[in-house]
Amino acid sequence: MLSLVNDAPGKLPVPGSDVRALIDRGLKSSFWQLRLPEGLERKYLSDSIEARIQHTQRSGWFALFVFNAFLVVDWLMASDVFWQSVLIRMGVFSPFGIAILLNANQLALLGRGRDWVNISDWMSLLSGWGATLSLAVILWMSHSPWVYYYHAGFLVIIIYGNLVQKLRFPFAIAFSVGVLAVHGVGVALTDNFPSAIRVSTVLMLLVTAAFTLVANYLLERATRRRYLLAQRDAQMVDELSALNAQLQRLSRSDVLTGVANRRHFQAHLQEAVSRTKASNAVLSLLIMDVDHFKAYNDRYGHPAGDECLRQVALALQASLRHPADMVARFGGEEFVVVMQEADEAAAANAAERLRQAVQALCMRHEGSGCSDVVTISVGTATLCPRGETPAADRLLSHADRALYEAKRGGRNQVRAYRDAGLPQAGA
Repeated sequence: MLSLVNDAPGKLPVPGSDVRALIDRGLKSSFWQLRLPEGLERKYLSDSIEARIQHTQRSGWFALFVFNAFLVVDWLMASDVFWQSVLIRMGVFSPFGIAILLNANQLALLGRGRDWVNISDWMSLLSGWGATLSLAVILWMSHSPWVYYYHAGFLVIIIYGNLVQKLRFPFAIAFSVGVLAVHGVGVALTDNFPSAIRVSTVLMLLVTAAFTLVANYLLERATRRRYLLAQRDAQMVDELSALNAQLQRLSRSDVLTGVANRRHFQAHLQEAVSRTKASNAVLSLLIMDVDHFKAYNDRYGHPAGDECLRQVALALQASLRHPADMVARFGGEEFVVVMQEADEAAAANAAERLRQAVQALCMRHEGSGCSDVVTISVGTATLCPRGETPAADRLLSHADRALYEAKRGGRNQVRAYRDAGLPQAGA
């Protein structure tokens, strides 16, 4: 059984395929089945409780006005107990109804997440029964010759509960049975009740209850179906959003190593250079190359070479200085790292840390001319913006020149390009 009681409205914390299966099962359920499958029922009640409370309040205030307006009918058809009617309607029932309506939101918290305690249904049910008893007492006390016709007032109460308040179907059944029972007892206790009026009134109440219950059932079924369709649409939107996000990540990631690809790196570097110029900060770029990687591929094979690049990428990613720094595969066996707010010293320290991290992998490389394990050479360049907006490709060119010096110096080492600032205009 799914437990969705404490989940955010509209969200189903189960695997997408399971949600779709539950929704499809609900949409394909029998015409006679209202309850939604498993945890969807509680989720439906939790999601709809706020709207139901608002509906109960709006229709409740209107119903209270109509209930007291029936004092006019009391005066016309039960004038002998009119002041007793005023006391019952305005002195007993109305204060109770007003108190319930004013505190409906607080009372609603009692029923959130419990399908057997939906406070809006209970408020409507109890208020409807209260109105029924109020009318029954007035009819029982009156000896007016017109009071027998006043039993038609129970029709209004049934219509109110089943169609205006739109009680959930089980509550609507209980409500209708209660009204019919109160009316039946009242008729039985009333002396000299004309048989023609008694029979016609009972038949009208039964037919009204039947018709309104059918309408209530159809309305609730349609509401639940719309909810399932909305959930299915929301699920599809979530899945499409997740798929789009995944495609976005894939478009920015290198398929082999999982780090950023060249295209994403170039866009990121351009943005970083622009931000650096705007904030008058510093920016460093590291470019590195796996030493003698062609020899590694020739000796151990391309699958081993791919695994070597994956391990190098993981080591670089794990050794970054800050989450804002980005490592990317530049192409082949080349990797780059963009370091924001990093001066020359920070870039040199980071480059040495990355070099040591790769060497510490201890991946055997018998074809290397500089070590018996896989190593990298690193070139760094630091941008201190001044004058015109610096170009990203200039910083990349300077870092690449430093990498060339590291390779020419024997590999497995770090070299820095000392002046990576933008030349003055015209230089």
